[in-house]
Amino acid sequence: MKVICAACAAAIVCALGTGAAAGRAGPSPSALSLRPVASDPAWASLIESPASADPSPARILSTSGDVRDPEALLHPGDGATTTLSYPVGGTAPSIVLDFGRELGGIAQFGVVRTTADTLKVAYSEQLANLSATGDESVTPVAFQSGNLLRVDSIGLLAPGVVSSPEIQGGERYERITLTLPGTLVLRSATIHLTIQRSTAATLPGHFLSSDGLLNRIWYAGLYTLNLNEIAPGTETTPGAVDHLHLLIDGAKRDRAIWSGDQLISDMTDYYSVDQPAYVHDTLAVFGDHPASTATVFVPALGIESQPGPLAGACSIDTNLDDLCIAWSASYSMAFVPALYQYYLHTGDLAFVRQEWQSVTRQMQWDAEQVDKDGLFAVTTLDSEDWNLDTPTGQLTYVNAVYYETLRDAGLMAAALGDTAAADSYAASAARLEATVNATLWDAKAGIYDAGTTDRRGVVQDANVTAIDAGLTTPAQAASILGVLSTALRTPYGPIDASPVPAGYTAIISPYMAGFQLQAEFQSGEADAALGLMRTEWGFMVQHDPGGTVWEKIFPNGTLGALGSAAHAWSTGPTSALPEFVLGVTPASPGYATWAIAPQPGSLRWAQGTVPTPRGPIVSRWRRTGSGRSFELTIAAPAGTSGTVAVPLLGA
Repeated sequence: MKVICAACAAAIVCALGTGAAAGRAGPSPSALSLRPVASDPAWASLIESPASADPSPARILSTSGDVRDPEALLHPGDGATTTLSYPVGGTAPSIVLDFGRELGGIAQFGVVRTTADTLKVAYSEQLANLSATGDESVTPVAFQSGNLLRVDSIGLLAPGVVSSPEIQGGERYERITLTLPGTLVLRSATIHLTIQRSTAATLPGHFLSSDGLLNRIWYAGLYTLNLNEIAPGTETTPGAVDHLHLLIDGAKRDRAIWSGDQLISDMTDYYSVDQPAYVHDTLAVFGDHPASTATVFVPALGIESQPGPLAGACSIDTNLDDLCIAWSASYSMAFVPALYQYYLHTGDLAFVRQEWQSVTRQMQWDAEQVDKDGLFAVTTLDSEDWNLDTPTGQLTYVNAVYYETLRDAGLMAAALGDTAAADSYAASAARLEATVNATLWDAKAGIYDAGTTDRRGVVQDANVTAIDAGLTTPAQAASILGVLSTALRTPYGPIDASPVPAGYTAIISPYMAGFQLQAEFQSGEADAALGLMRTEWGFMVQHDPGGTVWEKIFPNGTLGALGSAAHAWSTGPTSALPEFVLGVTPASPGYATWAIAPQPGSLRWAQGTVPTPRGPIVSRWRRTGSGRSFELTIAAPAGTSGTVAVPLLGA
C-alpha cells in the first residue's frame, strides 16, 4: 500500500485468513479503521536515566570499622550526618555505597568536619569486582579520557564539598575508606553526572511491546548510549575540555572513539535520541585524521591527498592531532558504511561531500590490498579486528566488510553525481561478490569459511556480516542462520567461533550479535532474532549492574574486572526493534520516502515512535481475533510518502 502524506495518519486493519481454499475468496485484504490502535504511555516508566543530576546512594551495602549513621548518606537533605572514625592502632573505617544503577561523573562528598587527611574512594561497575582499588581500567591504549585508575585519594583539607579529580565514567558501587587515623563527618556522598539524561519529555523515540523483557532491553540500550555521549564542554581530563559531540565506546573504558563501534552506536542514536550531531562530529574526527598505514597503534599522521586508510581510534581530548591511531584494515573501512548510514538517516549530502576525499583515499588504498586472487588480504600488521584477534590472509569477514564499503561508496558517489566512481565501485563489488562465493563458500557445510587458509570451525563474524552486506542468496542466508543457531549456541548467546580457528579467541559478543540480529530480521527470521535478544541481552539486563549492556560475555557468563558494563557497541536491539518489529526504515535519504513493514514474530503487539529529520513516524500494531488479524496504525510527517506492508501471519 502506497501512502502519500499531506498530514498523514492512517489506520489499517487486515483480516488475514489462514485456511481459505484455492479459488475461494478470503477476508477483505485491507480496510480503513475508525478505531486506531491506541498509544500506551507506559514506556515512559522504563527510562533508566536518574531523575537528579547529583544522585545519592540508593543503599548502604556494608560497613566496617567505626561508622555511625551511614544511612544518613541516603537522604542528604535531612540534616543528618555520617561519621567515620579511625583511632590510632584501630581499624580503618569503610562504607560500600550502591547507587542503584550505572552512573558516570564526578564523585563529590559534603564534608562537615574532618581531622583526617585523605578519603580513599574505589569504584566498580559490578559488585563482584569491587576491590580496595576498584575494578580494572588501565589498558594498553594511552588515549583513554577520564581516570585511568579506578581509585582516587581525595584530600580533606577543610569543611565543604570535595571532589574526585577526574570523571569516573562507569560506576554503580563506591567503597569509601579513611587511610590514616582521624575522624570524618559527611553530610552527603553524591555523583555529579557528566552523562546525558534522556527523559520522557525529551526523548523523541520510544518503543513498547507485549514482551516486558524486550522493553527492558530497549531502554538499557538507550541508557548505555546516554552513558557514552560526551557533550561539548565536558572536561574529559583535567584541563582538557571537549568541544564536540562525541560517541565513545565505553563508559568506563576506553572512553575513546572507535570507527567500527559506530556501525552499531550510530544506529542506536538515529532510532532513539535523534542527536545526529554526535554521529556527525565523531565521523568528522576520523575524516580529519588520515593514516598512512593500517598497522595497529601507529599514529594517524597521513597525507589527505594520498591514498591511505583512516584512523581506527581517537582520543576525545581537545588536542586530537597526535592522539589518533590506526587499528586495522577492517576498522579503517568502517568509516565508509558509517558515513552512508548517516546520509541515509539524515539526508545530509553536504557532509558526505565534505568527507568525500577521505572516502576516495580509503577506497584507493583498499583497492591496493586486493591480491591476484581478487580478494582483500590482511597481514599481521593490519589484521587486528573488533575482538583483538589477528587472523591473517583472505578472510571472509574482511572481504564482507570490503563489499559493504564498495556498495555504500557507490551509492554515495551516485548521490554526488560522480557516475564514473559509482560505476567503478559497483563493478568492483560485483567481482568481489563472485569471488567470495566461489572461493569462501562451503556448500557442503552451508556456511562461509573463516578464510582460505583455515577452513575449520564455524565463525560468527564472517557469516553474519556476509548476510548483512548482501553477499548471500536467501537460501545461503537461511543455511547460515540454521548452522549458527546450533553450532555456536551457549546459555548466554552465540559464541563467536566453534571450534576456534587459528588467530581467533572464543567470546560471546553483543557487538557481533547485533549484526546477527540484523541478518536474522533481514532473512525474515523474526522469532530467531527476538529469541537471541532474550537470551543474550536478557542475561545482561538481569545481572549486575542491570539497566545497561556489556562489552562482552566470557564463556563462563562473566564480564571480568577489565570489561566494560556499559558499551555502546552492544546496543543493537535499540535500533533493531523499531527498524524491524515496528518496521520503520528510510526508503530514501532523510526519510523523504519511508517504509513501514512490521515483523511481529511471536509478539502480540508493539508500538513506538521513530524520530526522523522531517518529523516523527509512528507505528502501532496489534494482533486481534485470536491472532488471525493484524491492525496497524501509522503516522508520518507531512510532505513525505511511503509504502506500508503487513505480515501475512502464515496465510
